[in-house]
Amino acid sequence: MTESEATGYDCLSSRPVPEGELRTFLLDCFEITEAELFVAHTDRITDELRARPADAVFAAYCTYDPQMSGHFAMSFNVGIEGRLADRVGRREFAERFAARFDAYVLYGDAEPPGLWTVILPDGSRLRAAMEQDDDLCVLYAATAPVPGLPDLRVDEGLWRIR
Repeated sequence: MTESEATGYDCLSSRPVPEGELRTFLLDCFEITEAELFVAHTDRITDELRARPADAVFAAYCTYDPQMSGHFAMSFNVGIEGRLADRVGRREFAERFAARFDAYVLYGDAEPPGLWTVILPDGSRLRAAMEQDDDLCVLYAATAPVPGLPDLRVDEGLWRIR
């Protein structure tokens, strides 16, 4: 069996997650050791790396920013080795995160331009359209209701857009 290529999972979360809890989640999710994981706030990457050996290699490298506004409270990016992508795919990763932290999670995979996938805490998947301006991210339509967003327009036609 061939190993998948290294990839990255870029997500937005409706709830902020403290770094320690994020670290524990990533260790459990990918079944890796502490030495294989790097986690840092986007503003502290250089300082955090300075404390590590210059030749350190990480199976998973996560940066996060809890300064989002709008419908999302946090962004995070996880770069992973191919073997980890083989263990946990993009959708499964978002499902696990959403369930673990009772959050809805937005990510991109193979959607048409301008559309995203959102996973709800119960594992439901929907497609959504979002406006973004720097750290302000606001959903303006989705294929199903999103808990906590009663004014979000529901448009099942988003599934038909190719």
